[in-house]
Amino acid sequence: MAVIATLAEVMGDDPVELDPLYSTVNPDALDALVRVRTGTDGDVHVTFTHEDHAITVYSYGVVSIAPGHEPTAENYGGNAGR
Repeated sequence: MAVIATLAEVMGDDPVELDPLYSTVNPDALDALVRVRTGTDGDVHVTFTHEDHAITVYSYGVVSIAPGHEPTAENYGGNAGR
């Protein structure tokens, strides 16, 4: 839910107008991969493209969104916390 809400905010759209996240990635698997971890578990991030935006979800709770099809190194820090 946080990914779609954040993407809708960045795009200036209503979340219900966006393609469902499950059309790109399995939301349950995404949640399992980036579940908030302790310092001993290490940090994990997952990057994918949805609605023509590169989206990175970090296990420490940050969703980073940048316009464009292909995630690149400079996209990873863009819009941190959004």
